[in-house]
Amino acid sequence: MSRKTNSMKFVLAGVVVAIIVGGESARADFTLGQPVNLGPKVNSAFHELAPHVSADGLELYFVSWERDGGSGDPDIWLATRQTTEDEWDEPWNLGPFVNSDVEDFNPALSADGLELYFNSFRTGGLGGSDLWVTTRATKDDPWGPVVNLGPIVNSTKHESAPSISADGLELYFTLRDPDLPGVDHVFYVARRETTDAPWGVPASLGPAINSWACQWEPEISSDGLLMFWADFWDGDPRPGGFGGTDLWFSRRATIESEWSEPVNLGPAINTADGEEGPALSADGSTLYFTSNRYEGSGWAWTNFDLWQAPILPVVDFDGDQSVGLSDLLLMVESWETDDLRCDIGPMPWGDGIVNEADLEVLMDYWGQDVDYLCDPKLAMNPRPADGSTMPVDELSWTPGWYATQHDVYLSQDSMAVESADISDASGIYRGPQDMSCYTPSERLDSGATFFWRIDEITADGTISKGHVWSFTVADYLVVDDFESYIVEGDMFDPGQIYMTWWDGWQDPENGSQVGYADPPYVEPTTVHRGLQSMPFLYDNSTAPISRTFREWENPQDWSIRGLELLKLWVYGEPDNSVEPFFITLEDSPGNSKTVTLPDFDPTTESWQQLSIPLSDFVGVDLKDIKRMYMGVGDRAKPGGTGKLLIDDIELHCQSEQ
Repeated sequence: MSRKTNSMKFVLAGVVVAIIVGGESARADFTLGQPVNLGPKVNSAFHELAPHVSADGLELYFVSWERDGGSGDPDIWLATRQTTEDEWDEPWNLGPFVNSDVEDFNPALSADGLELYFNSFRTGGLGGSDLWVTTRATKDDPWGPVVNLGPIVNSTKHESAPSISADGLELYFTLRDPDLPGVDHVFYVARRETTDAPWGVPASLGPAINSWACQWEPEISSDGLLMFWADFWDGDPRPGGFGGTDLWFSRRATIESEWSEPVNLGPAINTADGEEGPALSADGSTLYFTSNRYEGSGWAWTNFDLWQAPILPVVDFDGDQSVGLSDLLLMVESWETDDLRCDIGPMPWGDGIVNEADLEVLMDYWGQDVDYLCDPKLAMNPRPADGSTMPVDELSWTPGWYATQHDVYLSQDSMAVESADISDASGIYRGPQDMSCYTPSERLDSGATFFWRIDEITADGTISKGHVWSFTVADYLVVDDFESYIVEGDMFDPGQIYMTWWDGWQDPENGSQVGYADPPYVEPTTVHRGLQSMPFLYDNSTAPISRTFREWENPQDWSIRGLELLKLWVYGEPDNSVEPFFITLEDSPGNSKTVTLPDFDPTTESWQQLSIPLSDFVGVDLKDIKRMYMGVGDRAKPGGTGKLLIDDIELHCQSEQ
């Protein structure tokens, strides 16, 4: 975007100061641009994680796993560049003086570039993962000995993922305390009076941020007003996300204020895959992060790569997709107030007051057309997904930033949904909802297409009109379509298919294996519908049977909507051993029933539909299904080996058989 001259800015600033402040406050905020992969010099064929950029933007510290030239797994690496406009040069390992032969992770550099904090499991600590620091006299000197932060900060628990404030007086980190029920990873901060003073006793960041028990990698902005972090991979993501581990943020008005409720960064950054390791440039203009998204680099497909995305101020105050006089007048009305709509500088999220810094930013975009990748004010991530066909009993969405209520519109008439407002009396307007979900009062007919819209309402009453989405109501329920599982990634990632469908690993009585031994772990080519299916390998030559099962944390009600038939599709191979295929259902009290399908042929190289009436599962409470088993074999006699592909487990009405 072109820049206007400073003289133009100063003239306009004088005009603004001379005008009486007025107008109604409205909420808006920064947004994010298109993420870009950092490229093949930084990203390797392995995992790159936990980025951190120096205050001058010329040093990129990160962690790499299994990269050639390391001291252990993982190690801390460094890439540099001559100017912030240049690409990063080839990275190098910080060497054995900093890295050890065990895990060294989450580097965080002080603003003056003289202290490097990280967490490590190396010997000499207090137990588990501890926080450590290495120092140097100048930026041109080598790093000195690594020092443990000691028993005030560290404990026998796990301390990790440090982030140090720009003034060097606050150290944020993640604490994992396995002895506390319901707590996995929460955030603490240690403070000191001066940069030469020892760290004080850490304190919790409070209930707003620590309202979810599984999160890590806090990153404090240089102005101390924003905190970014990620869901922790070894647990359930915070509700309201996009499927995998997501990036979140919280803000505070001043560094003495309490943190606000967490907000998802939205679909510009977060995907159904994993986003982790947020890091900010000192000027707040760039977000660095880690992702294993499918559209990643060809040299590291589905491995974790380092990415960056621009953080952009929302300068289109009036929503006409251009920056001009009306936007300036809105800023004039908000002059010297804390109006978040016009508070866009010097950081993209502002500094708490509308003044010359905000005008400077506005002039950088003067006369330009703007088209944001994602408008953070609007509801996003609709469930059911826009244009999808699926069973629908509830509508839900990820709320827009700072929305406190949500106006819901629903109808089979798309134009009516687009034009309706709160004065509608026809039933299209469903009223304000306090939660980001809505259950229609009527049953939505199978085969019908519906349109819906969510308008977001902030605490000051500002309404942001949402997009119109659509869905078609399917006449079945999906038990598992196997589309949500990751193709590659870490073997202990909860997104792996065998972390949901448990197999016979380390069980001599169970000869099953779910997923392939090497990536891709799911089957991406031979599918019944969608993009992937589940490989199921069986070996009954030594084990009595081969079976897999999944357990639902919240028991499933399979008695709804007239459902009477369990269906799934199975694909065989010609050299498979012919064995009986069976399915077992179990309810919460432990009542179970096994049904064998005698006509199933595991040697058929085509998708076979298997159907079982739910009434065959005698003695099992269909309103309370806790576990589902699938397997091959007969306990009474030994068998052979083979491989099946399983896809699209669904519940249908009997009439559809």
